[in-house]
Amino acid sequence: MHGGSAHRKLNMKSALRRQVLRNLTTDLIKHGRIETTIPRAKELRRLVDKMITLGKRGTEHDRHQIEAYLYQAKSVVPMLMDMYAKRFATRPGGFTRIIPMGHRKGDHAPMAIIEILNTEQPEAEVSFSYLVRSLASMQLKSETKIVDIAMAPKMDENKSFADKREFKKALEEQKAREKFALKMKRAIRNAQMSPEQLQAIVDADVSNAQKIHERHTGKKIHRVVKELWPENTPTMV
Repeated sequence: MHGGSAHRKLNMKSALRRQVLRNLTTDLIKHGRIETTIPRAKELRRLVDKMITLGKRGTEHDRHQIEAYLYQAKSVVPMLMDMYAKRFATRPGGFTRIIPMGHRKGDHAPMAIIEILNTEQPEAEVSFSYLVRSLASMQLKSETKIVDIAMAPKMDENKSFADKREFKKALEEQKAREKFALKMKRAIRNAQMSPEQLQAIVDADVSNAQKIHERHTGKKIHRVVKELWPENTPTMV
């Protein structure tokens, strides 16, 4: 019986794949986040989690294993065995997050941002900034305070539907709003902030977008929003 593959081939020969993944792992640990294709990000997540786990253990043998795999050991090893070891001292695993970014122009490859979580400052994570952008965009369209409304989405019970297809579409939209509300609550809990503090951050982002809109006379506000924020707005996973 033929067994399964232990890892993704990434359409490369083994020597090149190992070299690319060593480079990506070093860059991610050094910079905290990088952009790459989704298959590479998923393969990279496994390796970075392993490196951080070795750094948390902190033995001499673990140090030698890290130095044997990563490039730029003099700058990267202290980060693993000091900064990341303290950051994830009480976390057993799951040190990274992958955020889909749509498709790359040219070869249409699925792209993503992979970042190492920051439990000390979760509001500095890229996923939190995208949440703020989404809320600011919603607030610009509705012109009302959006955080409380988005956290408790309600379906209009008095609304009538022409057919089952329209009703099904409304249910799907309601499920999407409820899913977004759960992400909001998780982000607020991780950042240890109140909905009022999140609303203040969203208001500041809206104010910044409006200032840019004032400098772009003759353009509609939604056009400015598209220029500020990509059309393929990343989603949190």
